[in-house]
Amino acid sequence: MTPHPPRAGAPADDAPAQGGGAGLDERTRIRIDLFLARRRAGPGTAAPRILALRERGRAAGMNTAEMLANETGDSHEARSSVCLSFVAALLARPGTPPLDALLRMGDAGYRPADIDEVIARVGREGA
Repeated sequence: MTPHPPRAGAPADDAPAQGGGAGLDERTRIRIDLFLARRRAGPGTAAPRILALRERGRAAGMNTAEMLANETGDSHEARSSVCLSFVAALLARPGTPPLDALLRMGDAGYRPADIDEVIARVGREGA
């Protein structure tokens, strides 16, 4: 699987990680955590965890519309949307990730280490 080049004008966290990297970027971690926190809290609840994550998101340069989309498992950025769909697939089918979801992650430019980090994050936070 060859990572696709970033779209022209795409935000930095929407670009595939290059080289060895340090894993998922902060915005991607926040997106995943918002999705997981909203699932735990239920719709419409202003849980302290969600409020704290939104504050972290704003500090990381994320806007409210994006964070609200993240809470529902979506994103305004194509690459991030693939990641959150992968998280949803992991939650729907615990155990081995579905092959099609793994392939979409690779096609979106996520490296095996990134995918492993997502799986670990969901396992740790999604239970």
